[in-house]
Amino acid sequence: MTRVPHDTATHLRPSRAVALQTPSRRLPGRWRQRLPEPDAYYRQHVPSLGRAGDDGWAQGLCPFHDDRTPSLSVNFDGRRGGWICFAGCGKGDLVAFHMRLKGLGFREAVRDLVEGAR
Repeated sequence: MTRVPHDTATHLRPSRAVALQTPSRRLPGRWRQRLPEPDAYYRQHVPSLGRAGDDGWAQGLCPFHDDRTPSLSVNFDGRRGGWICFAGCGKGDLVAFHMRLKGLGFREAVRDLVEGAR
């Protein structure tokens, strides 16, 4: 085995600047409390979303398929912002909706939502 001189080994390590540029694998602190309000988020991303009923659910056109009649229901009560597509696209919470809408992984979707969903 060849020994590498100490000076060379130091030279091969990634610089601190490069390490700071790589995104953190950790989720932002208190991310659940920092998610957008479901009402505001879904109204921005779901075409022709109706008013919520007494149960907190509103219906609109699903953005995941060619929808002619409202098949998507979203929930405005609570912070989770549940959704379900009755045409079979899926269901989940606000983060799962954003993941699917933007094609992001979980961590990336959380970061995008916390920094201000676009």
